[in-house]
Amino acid sequence: MWGLTRVAVALGLAIGATAQLSPQPNQGDPRVRTFVEAYGLLIDSVVYRDADVVFVFGPHNIHFEGGRMLDEARVDQRENCDPIFYRYSLERLREPVPGPAGLPTYCTDLLESLWGRTEAQIREHGRSTTFLDHRMFLNELVVGPLAVVESEILRAAGSDDSVAAWIEQLDITYSFSSREIAGSAARSQHSWGLAVDLVPRSYEGLHVYWRWSRVFDRDGWYRIPVEERWSPPQPVIEIFERHGFIWGGKWLHFDTIHFEYRPEILLYNRLAEQ
Repeated sequence: MWGLTRVAVALGLAIGATAQLSPQPNQGDPRVRTFVEAYGLLIDSVVYRDADVVFVFGPHNIHFEGGRMLDEARVDQRENCDPIFYRYSLERLREPVPGPAGLPTYCTDLLESLWGRTEAQIREHGRSTTFLDHRMFLNELVVGPLAVVESEILRAAGSDDSVAAWIEQLDITYSFSSREIAGSAARSQHSWGLAVDLVPRSYEGLHVYWRWSRVFDRDGWYRIPVEERWSPPQPVIEIFERHGFIWGGKWLHFDTIHFEYRPEILLYNRLAEQ
């Protein structure tokens, strides 16, 4: 799915690593299964242990640690990191996500092991592309899926006026940008070129981003009705989700112009709903 086809190979390595052993508890963890399915092409091998799983990416060993994905030298930081897997609705957003809650802290060991820590290292894994006539610099991992998204959006615009109008109103796009998540010490997915912000010419007086809304309603921003939030057309959201991107509008800390490539989140939630 989503252009990563070495899933069977990665699973074969994982099974081979424990072929002479009794099944390990983590082998059935849906988060482990969906992570391997999403990123099988990048995984060299998977080792199952009594209380953990280790994903090998070249010289890097990333420990599952309950979904926290920590480098071998940092497993003692387990209590300082939240799992990268979370519940994400696969349905159309009709009600605000319940809150309030603090911002999660996602450690970036996995991303750093794959793409580097410095801007120069990360840029080695990126390239320029265009999306709806807007130039972007993105991680090479998402260029293909985003091209398919673009093709389907253009096709949908031929029969859906709301999609055509959204394309016409698209004004600015943001992609690679080395920065932290506002209000958090965690680095944004933009820092690895794995996210895009699609900004229209006008938000039509609607709410877009939780931090902006909190200025006007410090205690009740998370209860702002969905009808009062700006949103891309539903077919656009569904097309992005179909190809591995999650929409920031479905977060408690909503960011309705934001999409990021997280196929493991979508796979995990589809499996959880079965």
